[in-house]
Amino acid sequence: MTRQSKKAATNSRAERVAQLQKEAKANERRRASGLWIGLGLVLVLIGGAVAWAIFHQINNRPDLGATVVYDDPVDPNDNISRDHVPGAVEYDQTPPVGGDHNATWLNCGIYDSPVPNEHAVHSLEHGAIWITYQPDLPQDQVDQLEEIADEDYILLSPYEGIDSPIYVTAWGLQLAVDSADDNRIPAFITEWKQGPQTPEPGAACSMGTDLDLVPRG
Repeated sequence: MTRQSKKAATNSRAERVAQLQKEAKANERRRASGLWIGLGLVLVLIGGAVAWAIFHQINNRPDLGATVVYDDPVDPNDNISRDHVPGAVEYDQTPPVGGDHNATWLNCGIYDSPVPNEHAVHSLEHGAIWITYQPDLPQDQVDQLEEIADEDYILLSPYEGIDSPIYVTAWGLQLAVDSADDNRIPAFITEWKQGPQTPEPGAACSMGTDLDLVPRG
């Protein structure tokens, strides 16, 4: 092979190597572009799923009607005082939806007699639901309430002097209903028991006090 032939062959190999390197870089760019496009599609799908879940949750929240005291959960740190105090507390609302209270919470359960506000409010602070009813509520209605109250973190007791036959109370929220078969009662419990407005969700609702008013459940 002549010197010129060798030089031509060397140039040809160099051009081939350069072409292969160029094609490899192009393939690498295409792969990277594909990965970014795929990642973008995944993020779009995830964002759409999250948006759908939020929309579905909002549109499927129970309709609790206009009798809820607050339309939105209150900020327990800013809106409602919750100091431990001795003695009686004068509350702005009956039954109270929160406020200063006794240092000992009331054990959750079903009570046949009225219970002290100050201890029940402490239970609300722990995420309990307090169902109260007029003492002259028909027994069949009381029986229905007892069935509803037969679960954790629920107090049930009669309450003297309330305007509505039945009140269902969580920390910062309250529902007034006329009958125990009102389907807003279980909806309220599901929505607000240990709800996001609760100052101390998960804190105990037993091993507190029953003040000799022994609960039946």
